[in-house]
Amino acid sequence: MLVGVDILDVERMEKLVDNDSFLDKYFTNYEREYVKGRPYPAESLAGIFATKEAFLKALGIGIGGGIDLKEIEVSHYPSGKPYLILNSGSAQSKLDEFQVKSIDVSISHTRAVCTAICVLKDN
Repeated sequence: MLVGVDILDVERMEKLVDNDSFLDKYFTNYEREYVKGRPYPAESLAGIFATKEAFLKALGIGIGGGIDLKEIEVSHYPSGKPYLILNSGSAQSKLDEFQVKSIDVSISHTRAVCTAICVLKDN
């Protein structure tokens, strides 16, 4: 089992939530549309960003470790529970390398702070 956690100040995302070049660089179309439809977009954006970082930390590589943030999409079931979609072979090959069979993520936030956890299971 591999675990990654990330904590992010929502204030950081409040400054970036309307920055199209930032959004285009790090977020998929689904994620940008999802954030636009939320009552507190900066909180949702922080949650998505933190989840991507938690995933990379679980792999032990972090940002800049060979997987672009847009290759990881944070999607949501109708219930609101988040899950990951990997949009690249490089992300999938890392999971294969660690024999990961399933990915679980969870996001929690207040108006000020967001945290995300990612658990990669090999069974």
